[in-house]
Amino acid sequence: MRTIAKKLTILLALIMVLMSFTACNPSKYAESDQKIISVKELEGYIGGENVAIIDMQSPEDYASGHVKGAVNITKDDIVINVPVDNMLTSKNKIDKLMSEKGISNDTTILIYDSDKMSAARLFWTLLVYGNENAKVVSGGIGAIKEAGLEMSTETPSPAPGNFTASEKNTQWIATKDDVMKQVENPDPNVALLDVRTDAEYAEVGKVPGSIMWDYADNFYADGTFKDTQTTRINYINKDLRPEKEIITYCKTSMRAAPVFLRLYDAGYRNIKIYDGAYSEWSANPNNPVEMPAGAALAPSQKDAS
Repeated sequence: MRTIAKKLTILLALIMVLMSFTACNPSKYAESDQKIISVKELEGYIGGENVAIIDMQSPEDYASGHVKGAVNITKDDIVINVPVDNMLTSKNKIDKLMSEKGISNDTTILIYDSDKMSAARLFWTLLVYGNENAKVVSGGIGAIKEAGLEMSTETPSPAPGNFTASEKNTQWIATKDDVMKQVENPDPNVALLDVRTDAEYAEVGKVPGSIMWDYADNFYADGTFKDTQTTRINYINKDLRPEKEIITYCKTSMRAAPVFLRLYDAGYRNIKIYDGAYSEWSANPNNPVEMPAGAALAPSQKDAS
Protein backbone atom coordinates (compact mmCIF):
# COMPACT_ATOMS: atom_id res chain seq x y z
CA MET A 1 0.00 0.00 0.00
CA ARG A 2 2.86 2.36 0.82
CA THR A 3 4.34 1.75 -2.62
CA ILE A 4 1.03 2.56 -4.31
CA ALA A 5 0.59 5.67 -2.16
CA LYS A 6 4.12 6.80 -3.03
CA LYS A 7 3.47 6.35 -6.75
CA LEU A 8 0.20 8.27 -6.49
CA THR A 9 1.97 11.10 -4.67
CA ILE A 10 4.64 11.31 -7.38
CA LEU A 11 1.98 11.23 -10.12
CA LEU A 12 0.00 14.00 -8.40
CA ALA A 13 3.14 16.11 -8.10
CA LEU A 14 3.86 15.70 -11.80
CA ILE A 15 0.30 16.66 -12.69
CA MET A 16 0.56 19.77 -10.52
CA VAL A 17 3.83 20.77 -12.19
CA LEU A 18 2.26 20.30 -15.63
CA MET A 19 -0.82 22.31 -14.62
CA SER A 20 1.40 25.07 -13.27
CA PHE A 21 3.40 25.15 -16.47
CA THR A 22 0.22 25.30 -18.57
CA ALA A 23 -1.27 28.08 -16.44
CA CYS A 24 1.88 30.16 -16.81
CA ASN A 25 2.18 29.42 -20.49
CA PRO A 26 -0.86 30.67 -22.40
CA SER A 27 1.05 30.61 -25.69
CA LYS A 28 -0.62 29.07 -28.70
CA TYR A 29 1.30 26.78 -30.99
CA ALA A 30 0.63 25.63 -34.54
CA GLU A 31 0.62 21.96 -35.54
CA SER A 32 3.75 20.27 -34.21
CA ASP A 33 5.77 17.05 -34.46
CA GLN A 34 5.18 16.71 -38.21
CA LYS A 35 8.50 17.71 -39.80
CA ILE A 36 11.17 16.00 -37.69
CA ILE A 37 10.94 12.24 -37.86
CA SER A 38 12.78 9.35 -36.25
CA VAL A 39 14.83 6.71 -38.05
CA LYS A 40 12.06 4.22 -37.26
CA GLU A 41 9.58 6.43 -39.11
CA LEU A 42 11.99 6.79 -42.03
CA GLU A 43 12.15 3.02 -42.32
CA GLY A 44 8.42 2.94 -43.03
CA TYR A 45 8.86 5.25 -46.02
CA ILE A 46 11.66 3.34 -47.75
CA GLY A 47 10.42 1.93 -51.05
CA GLY A 48 7.13 3.77 -50.75
CA GLU A 49 5.22 5.18 -53.70
CA ASN A 50 5.89 8.84 -54.56
CA VAL A 51 8.56 9.09 -51.86
CA ALA A 52 12.02 10.58 -52.31
CA ILE A 53 14.84 10.11 -49.81
CA ILE A 54 17.59 12.72 -50.02
CA ASP A 55 21.07 12.05 -48.65
CA MET A 56 23.01 15.28 -48.03
CA GLN A 57 26.41 13.79 -47.36
CA SER A 58 29.39 14.67 -49.53
CA PRO A 59 29.46 12.80 -52.86
CA GLU A 60 32.32 10.66 -51.53
CA ASP A 61 30.49 9.69 -48.34
CA TYR A 62 27.28 9.11 -50.27
CA ALA A 63 29.12 6.75 -52.63
CA SER A 64 30.48 4.76 -49.70
CA GLY A 65 27.03 4.10 -48.26
CA HIS A 66 23.52 5.58 -48.14
CA VAL A 67 19.96 4.54 -47.48
CA LYS A 68 18.75 2.29 -50.26
CA GLY A 69 17.15 4.38 -52.99
CA ALA A 70 18.37 7.72 -51.66
CA VAL A 71 19.52 10.39 -54.11
CA ASN A 72 22.39 12.73 -53.32
CA ILE A 73 21.98 16.49 -52.94
CA THR A 74 24.72 18.47 -51.21
CA LYS A 75 24.67 21.76 -49.36
CA ASP A 76 26.54 23.39 -52.23
CA ASP A 77 23.70 22.42 -54.57
CA ILE A 78 21.21 24.61 -52.70
CA VAL A 79 23.21 27.77 -51.93
CA ILE A 80 24.97 30.55 -53.78
CA ASN A 81 27.98 32.41 -52.45
CA VAL A 82 27.12 35.99 -53.38
CA PRO A 83 27.09 38.49 -51.82
CA VAL A 84 28.30 36.23 -49.00
CA ASP A 85 28.55 32.49 -48.49
CA ASN A 86 25.55 30.17 -48.22
CA MET A 87 22.78 32.42 -49.48
CA LEU A 88 19.44 31.08 -50.73
CA THR A 89 19.73 29.84 -54.31
CA SER A 90 17.29 30.75 -57.06
CA LYS A 91 13.85 29.35 -57.77
CA ASN A 92 15.00 28.11 -61.17
CA LYS A 93 17.93 26.24 -59.64
CA ILE A 94 15.62 24.48 -57.17
CA ASP A 95 13.15 23.60 -59.95
CA LYS A 96 15.91 22.03 -62.03
CA LEU A 97 17.66 20.28 -59.15
CA MET A 98 14.57 18.66 -57.65
CA SER A 99 13.17 17.62 -61.03
CA GLU A 100 16.49 16.00 -61.98
CA LYS A 101 16.36 13.97 -58.77
CA GLY A 102 12.94 12.57 -59.68
CA ILE A 103 10.99 14.82 -57.31
CA SER A 104 7.65 16.44 -58.11
CA ASN A 105 5.54 18.93 -56.18
CA ASP A 106 3.47 16.21 -54.51
CA THR A 107 6.39 13.93 -53.62
CA THR A 108 6.94 13.16 -49.94
CA ILE A 109 10.54 14.19 -49.26
CA LEU A 110 12.66 12.65 -46.48
CA ILE A 111 16.03 14.32 -45.86
CA TYR A 112 19.03 13.31 -43.77
CA ASP A 113 22.57 14.63 -43.42
CA SER A 114 25.81 14.11 -41.52
CA ASP A 115 26.34 17.63 -40.17
CA LYS A 116 23.05 18.51 -38.38
CA MET A 117 22.62 21.51 -40.69
CA SER A 118 22.26 20.64 -44.37
CA ALA A 119 18.97 18.73 -44.17
CA ALA A 120 17.35 21.55 -42.19
CA ARG A 121 18.72 24.05 -44.69
CA LEU A 122 17.05 22.17 -47.55
CA PHE A 123 13.83 21.99 -45.52
CA TRP A 124 13.89 25.79 -45.08
CA THR A 125 14.74 26.34 -48.75
CA LEU A 126 11.80 24.22 -49.90
CA LEU A 127 9.48 25.97 -47.44
CA VAL A 128 10.58 29.38 -48.76
CA TYR A 129 9.69 28.18 -52.25
CA GLY A 130 6.27 26.95 -51.19
CA ASN A 131 6.82 23.22 -50.70
CA GLU A 132 5.67 21.80 -47.36
CA ASN A 133 6.22 18.11 -48.12
CA ALA A 134 9.70 17.74 -46.62
CA LYS A 135 10.62 15.98 -43.39
CA VAL A 136 14.02 15.74 -41.71
CA VAL A 137 15.42 12.60 -40.09
CA SER A 138 16.54 13.30 -36.55
CA GLY A 139 20.11 12.21 -35.91
CA GLY A 140 20.98 11.95 -39.59
CA ILE A 141 23.27 9.28 -40.99
CA GLY A 142 24.68 8.51 -37.55
CA ALA A 143 21.27 7.51 -36.19
CA ILE A 144 20.49 5.62 -39.40
CA LYS A 145 23.64 3.49 -39.11
CA GLU A 146 23.08 2.99 -35.39
CA ALA A 147 19.61 1.64 -36.14
CA GLY A 148 21.04 -0.85 -38.64
CA LEU A 149 19.07 0.25 -41.69
CA GLU A 150 20.12 -1.33 -44.95
CA MET A 151 22.81 0.71 -46.71
CA SER A 152 23.59 0.73 -50.41
CA THR A 153 26.39 1.91 -52.70
CA GLU A 154 24.19 1.91 -55.79
CA THR A 155 23.24 5.25 -57.31
CA PRO A 156 19.56 5.27 -58.33
CA SER A 157 18.47 6.75 -61.64
CA PRO A 158 14.94 8.05 -61.02
CA ALA A 159 12.74 9.24 -63.87
CA PRO A 160 12.68 13.06 -64.01
CA GLY A 161 10.14 14.69 -61.77
CA ASN A 162 8.00 17.77 -62.37
CA PHE A 163 8.93 20.22 -59.65
CA THR A 164 7.82 23.84 -59.91
CA ALA A 165 8.64 26.09 -56.97
CA SER A 166 6.43 28.98 -55.94
CA GLU A 167 7.75 32.50 -55.81
CA LYS A 168 9.92 33.22 -52.79
CA ASN A 169 7.87 33.48 -49.60
CA THR A 170 9.48 36.29 -47.60
CA GLN A 171 7.54 35.22 -44.51
CA TRP A 172 10.49 33.00 -43.63
CA ILE A 173 13.33 35.39 -44.55
CA ALA A 174 14.78 38.40 -42.77
CA THR A 175 16.97 40.94 -44.53
CA LYS A 176 19.73 43.23 -43.32
CA ASP A 177 17.17 46.05 -43.31
CA ASP A 178 14.87 44.05 -41.02
CA VAL A 179 17.74 43.49 -38.60
CA MET A 180 18.83 47.13 -38.75
CA LYS A 181 15.28 48.24 -37.99
CA GLN A 182 15.31 46.15 -34.82
CA VAL A 183 18.73 47.51 -33.82
CA GLU A 184 17.72 51.15 -34.31
CA ASN A 185 14.17 50.88 -32.96
CA PRO A 186 13.94 47.79 -30.73
CA ASP A 187 10.51 46.18 -30.71
CA PRO A 188 9.82 44.10 -27.57
CA ASN A 189 7.83 41.70 -29.74
CA VAL A 190 10.86 40.94 -31.94
CA ALA A 191 13.94 38.97 -30.90
CA LEU A 192 17.29 38.62 -32.66
CA LEU A 193 18.68 35.16 -31.91
CA ASP A 194 22.39 34.58 -32.55
CA VAL A 195 23.08 30.84 -32.56
CA ARG A 196 26.86 31.02 -32.83
CA THR A 197 29.10 30.17 -29.88
CA ASP A 198 30.05 32.54 -27.07
CA ALA A 199 33.65 32.23 -28.28
CA GLU A 200 32.64 33.65 -31.67
CA TYR A 201 30.83 36.50 -29.95
CA ALA A 202 33.91 37.25 -27.84
CA GLU A 203 36.11 37.29 -30.94
CA VAL A 204 34.06 39.23 -33.48
CA GLY A 205 30.99 40.57 -31.67
CA LYS A 206 27.29 40.28 -32.48
CA VAL A 207 24.40 42.30 -33.82
CA PRO A 208 23.49 44.68 -30.96
CA GLY A 209 20.68 43.40 -28.76
CA SER A 210 20.91 39.80 -29.96
CA ILE A 211 20.32 36.87 -27.62
CA MET A 212 23.29 34.47 -27.70
CA TRP A 213 22.32 30.78 -27.67
CA ASP A 214 24.46 28.09 -29.29
CA TYR A 215 22.51 26.10 -31.89
CA ALA A 216 23.97 22.89 -30.45
CA ASP A 217 21.63 23.24 -27.47
CA ASN A 218 18.76 22.14 -29.73
CA PHE A 219 20.19 18.59 -29.82
CA TYR A 220 20.63 15.76 -27.38
CA ALA A 221 24.09 14.29 -26.84
CA ASP A 222 23.44 11.61 -29.48
CA GLY A 223 22.83 14.25 -32.18
CA THR A 224 19.05 13.85 -32.34
CA PHE A 225 16.78 16.88 -31.97
CA LYS A 226 15.39 17.64 -28.53
CA ASP A 227 11.69 16.83 -28.26
CA THR A 228 8.95 19.41 -28.65
CA GLN A 229 8.03 19.72 -24.96
CA THR A 230 11.66 20.30 -23.97
CA THR A 231 12.09 22.78 -26.82
CA ARG A 232 9.07 24.81 -25.80
CA ILE A 233 10.14 24.98 -22.17
CA ASN A 234 13.71 25.93 -23.08
CA TYR A 235 12.62 28.73 -25.40
CA ILE A 236 9.99 30.06 -23.02
CA ASN A 237 12.69 30.23 -20.35
CA LYS A 238 14.58 32.53 -22.73
CA ASP A 239 11.38 34.58 -23.19
CA LEU A 240 11.18 33.37 -26.79
CA ARG A 241 7.50 32.63 -27.09
CA PRO A 242 5.69 31.84 -30.36
CA GLU A 243 3.94 35.21 -30.22
CA LYS A 244 7.28 36.96 -30.78
CA GLU A 245 8.91 37.36 -34.15
CA ILE A 246 12.20 35.50 -33.87
CA ILE A 247 14.95 36.36 -36.36
CA THR A 248 17.73 33.80 -36.11
CA TYR A 249 21.19 33.99 -37.62
CA CYS A 250 24.70 32.53 -37.32
CA LYS A 251 27.82 33.18 -39.40
CA THR A 252 26.55 32.06 -42.81
CA SER A 253 22.95 30.99 -42.04
CA MET A 254 23.68 27.26 -41.90
CA ARG A 255 23.44 26.72 -38.14
CA ALA A 256 20.34 28.92 -38.09
CA ALA A 257 18.53 26.33 -40.24
CA PRO A 258 18.20 23.52 -37.63
CA VAL A 259 17.09 26.12 -35.08
CA PHE A 260 14.41 27.27 -37.51
CA LEU A 261 13.36 23.66 -38.14
CA ARG A 262 13.24 22.75 -34.45
CA LEU A 263 11.08 25.81 -33.71
CA TYR A 264 8.85 25.20 -36.72
CA ASP A 265 8.26 21.61 -35.66
CA ALA A 266 7.49 22.80 -32.13
CA GLY A 267 4.66 24.95 -33.47
CA TYR A 268 6.40 28.28 -33.96
CA ARG A 269 5.41 30.12 -37.13
CA ASN A 270 6.61 33.69 -36.53
CA ILE A 271 10.23 32.79 -37.31
CA LYS A 272 12.73 33.95 -39.93
CA ILE A 273 16.32 33.30 -40.94
CA TYR A 274 18.55 36.30 -41.58
CA ASP A 275 20.11 34.73 -44.64
CA GLY A 276 23.04 37.13 -45.02
CA ALA A 277 23.85 36.39 -41.38
CA TYR A 278 26.76 37.81 -39.43
CA SER A 279 29.03 37.55 -42.46
CA GLU A 280 26.96 40.14 -44.28
CA TRP A 281 26.40 42.28 -41.20
CA SER A 282 30.03 42.46 -40.11
CA ALA A 283 31.34 43.00 -43.65
CA ASN A 284 29.99 46.55 -43.54
CA PRO A 285 32.13 48.64 -41.16
CA ASN A 286 29.24 51.09 -40.78
CA ASN A 287 27.01 48.48 -39.14
CA PRO A 288 27.08 48.60 -35.33
CA VAL A 289 28.69 45.67 -33.52
CA GLU A 290 28.24 44.76 -29.86
CA MET A 291 31.20 43.25 -28.02
CA PRO A 292 31.21 41.59 -24.58
CA ALA A 293 31.78 43.99 -21.71
CA GLY A 294 35.42 44.99 -21.57
CA ALA A 295 36.29 43.52 -24.97
CA ALA A 296 37.88 45.52 -27.77
CA LEU A 297 35.74 46.50 -30.75
CA ALA A 298 35.79 43.77 -33.37
CA PRO A 299 37.51 44.54 -36.67
CA SER A 300 35.31 44.56 -39.75
CA GLN A 301 35.01 41.09 -41.24
CA LYS A 302 35.78 41.15 -44.96
CA ASP A 303 36.05 37.36 -45.19
CA ALA A 304 32.53 35.97 -45.63
CA SER A 305 33.47 32.33 -45.11
